[in-house]
Amino acid sequence: MAGPAAGGAEREALRTVGALVGALPGIRSLYGGAVVVVAGRAVLAPGALGEAFAQDLAFLRYSGARPVVVHDAGAEPVRRAPDEDEGTALRTVAAGLVQRRLVGLVNAHGPLAVGITGEDGHTLTRTTSGDLVADPGVLRTLLDDGRIPVVAAVAQGEHGPHPADVVTTARLLAARLGARRLLLPPDAEGAGPTGTRLLDPSAPHALLRTLYELDTPPPGEARGDAAGRRALDGAPEGTGEGTTSGAGARKVRWAGRG
Repeated sequence: MAGPAAGGAEREALRTVGALVGALPGIRSLYGGAVVVVAGRAVLAPGALGEAFAQDLAFLRYSGARPVVVHDAGAEPVRRAPDEDEGTALRTVAAGLVQRRLVGLVNAHGPLAVGITGEDGHTLTRTTSGDLVADPGVLRTLLDDGRIPVVAAVAQGEHGPHPADVVTTARLLAARLGARRLLLPPDAEGAGPTGTRLLDPSAPHALLRTLYELDTPPPGEARGDAAGRRALDGAPEGTGEGTTSGAGARKVRWAGRG
């Protein structure tokens, strides 16, 4: 006769299997498609949230999605030397410290992540008129090789590196890649293309929980707004034209962690 421990293990196994089966529609809708994610400060800092974010990225890649991460320096201070421009100082911190940390966390699950800046392959270029232009050629090469590009938002400018806004960068790259999903910070302004979500990274595994509609928080966490978690819309591949849709962005948040 099975004891209480065996019964508890059985319930936990069924709960895990149920979560995996429940994620199948989301996995199917994202299979083979790009998912562009802005990494917020919470996951760029050292700690458990960054580790959970890295696990989510690895899960997405191994389940057939093609994630692309865009980030800045997070909460790390960016200090300029007396003879240093702002873009160079940002690149030193974002690509030299923050990116190395995130890439290392992802690659603990296999040789997946490759860190670049927007300067590499002219992925991001700041024109003389001030416009930001995206060329996803390098990203497509990495994605086709099974990698996860981790892009520091630093553009190639006329006179060297130039800071680029992470939300603007993510929107441009998502449009050019025809991304199935675009995940932006909760404070992002303006509507996004179909498939846009607002991601609050202050809860563990918020990335997978948002994409796959896993709306039951772990024990000890408060439930968020259930109305904000309707079924994945299964948006088709984008056209790559960078247009926006009236569908706008959907906000998914969990309370209890800051």
